[in-house]
Amino acid sequence: MSQPPPPPGNPPQYGPSDGAVPPPAPGAPSPDQQHKQQQSPQHSQQPHPQQGPPPPPYPQPNPAPPAGGYGQPAPVPPPPGPAQPPAPGDNPYASPPPPGQNPYASAPTQAAFPPGQFPPGPPQAPPPPPGQAAAPGYGYPAPQGYGQPGYGQPQYGQTPPPPPGQYGYPQQAASPYGQQPPYGQAPYGAPGAPGGGRNNKMIVIVAAVVAAVLVVGGGVWFATKGGGDKPDPKPQADAGGTGGPTAKPTHNSALAFKYDKPADTVAQKDNLKDALGIWFTDKYVVKNQIGQVVGYDITTGAKAWSIPAPGGSECTAARDTYDNMTAIQYGADCDKVMAIDLAAGKELWTQELPSSGTVSSSTFDFTEMAISGDAVGVDWTEGSVAYKLSDHSVLWRSGDGDCEDDGYAGGKQFVGVVNCNFDTYKVQVIDPAKNGAAKWSWTAPTGTEVNAIVSTDPVVVLLGTESQTYTDVAVLDNGRLKSRISLGTDKYRIDDDGTEKQAVHNVLVDQDNVYLTLDSQSDSGGRVLSGIAAFGQADGKQKWVAKPTGNYDITGIAIQDGKVLALEPPDYEKQGRIVTLDPATGAISPYATLGSDAYDKLESGGGLHDYYVWHDDRLYQVTKTVYAGEKGQTYFICYG
Repeated sequence: MSQPPPPPGNPPQYGPSDGAVPPPAPGAPSPDQQHKQQQSPQHSQQPHPQQGPPPPPYPQPNPAPPAGGYGQPAPVPPPPGPAQPPAPGDNPYASPPPPGQNPYASAPTQAAFPPGQFPPGPPQAPPPPPGQAAAPGYGYPAPQGYGQPGYGQPQYGQTPPPPPGQYGYPQQAASPYGQQPPYGQAPYGAPGAPGGGRNNKMIVIVAAVVAAVLVVGGGVWFATKGGGDKPDPKPQADAGGTGGPTAKPTHNSALAFKYDKPADTVAQKDNLKDALGIWFTDKYVVKNQIGQVVGYDITTGAKAWSIPAPGGSECTAARDTYDNMTAIQYGADCDKVMAIDLAAGKELWTQELPSSGTVSSSTFDFTEMAISGDAVGVDWTEGSVAYKLSDHSVLWRSGDGDCEDDGYAGGKQFVGVVNCNFDTYKVQVIDPAKNGAAKWSWTAPTGTEVNAIVSTDPVVVLLGTESQTYTDVAVLDNGRLKSRISLGTDKYRIDDDGTEKQAVHNVLVDQDNVYLTLDSQSDSGGRVLSGIAAFGQADGKQKWVAKPTGNYDITGIAIQDGKVLALEPPDYEKQGRIVTLDPATGAISPYATLGSDAYDKLESGGGLHDYYVWHDDRLYQVTKTVYAGEKGQTYFICYG
């Protein structure tokens, strides 16, 4: 194990960011929001010590990397347009905190969500009393020159909240963000190179234990999707959510309930069981379940085959596949790996994970697995190893050291995070064919952590700090920072199912844009204020904000046929629907509706760590964790 994590350190040393407000000044208190119950104690809120003047921006990057480096140099972002302040009084979210709370109060400001009128929808609330501003529209396309949302808080550390109704952040004309030169190091996993476990994951154990205690005894959920008794009789559902063309669709536009798979019962002594993993072939939907992997006929939902895989409470699995193969972690101590042929429904091979000492129930805690091509990487608190998926030959192996592997993500490329003594974090694109050698490496700004990988091609990661899990989106290209998007505080909803680097589901990425889901709010009339915002990868600037009509919430779920696919979830009085968003304009068009029973089924069958998967014109609500004492839980529910 490496040395224990240090006390709260300095704020991130950002250079100026394109289209964002200035970074928080050093020495201020930490943000007033924690992310979720999955955070480790290192994310607890602690005031940062007073710091001196801010450091200079990063030096400009070196010229293009040596021959053989991955990708092409990032294009130079175009000069930003001039900032445009909002019209006074139009937007209660636009004003910055009072001068005494914000050192950037004198900077130009822009509305977080430009003013506009709500489209026709439910009956409007009575007008506000004289002298009280009415809530404006929310989430309409921004005017030209509108930069990305504000960084979220003027300083790190505890900050008094702004006056009620104020949601915006100061804005400043953009300038190029300081770049970090590629980090030169030995081949990934070679002797003397960075590799192997990380103590920051071990720290999360305390949080996990506390979370587990909350569930024991009463089977109480950490969070619920809704609450209270439902009135009877049930009101008529609102079938409309988003206007759009009425041309006859070429796909199934009415998604009906197909089947669900009830979860196994978890004993009170076990408290919970993880069952991460759902995969697809042309014939089967395959689910990792408690004690087994099961293949179901993708059309009927009938059980087709199963493979025994007894395991501990928190064994994990790879989220990706290669040539109809995947891999899971199993065993009483989660100390084994099994590769599975999903098309044939059979075990390919098993392998015990290497350990430097006696294996215990905690040795392989917080394991992460990823597949890219014919390689599966396994990373845990004390080491890491990669196997060739087709024949389980070892590709690389590394152990505990000053620089340790801190999680993997797979898919189009194999991307790893390296943690050096909890004060330096790197992102690397790895070449499995060269024993894990890094194609390129990027070092995150001092004071930040790399807490999620949301895309491996292009490489897009989420940065955070000790006190806030997600603070920025970083788009990387060939070992250089291409652009940065500040997330602010409570401005966007980042949905994840755990602490793994590949656990975030609703930050979507295509070749040009990054799509973020706004954190839903309600105005004084009870209307839902929600939307999806698009940011250009080239400069990090906001392009548009798309808002659904009909008092709907919305969340991104996939990229399909070049468009953003989003879910407007069902509610007690509203029929759920799938919509598409035009990546150029944000225009919303209807795609499909969910059956009238979707609210009851999805609400009753889901859990804390459920998430949506879209596959072949079907929507799956998938559960990762099954808890003791909770009735009606499902492994997954299918609408198609």
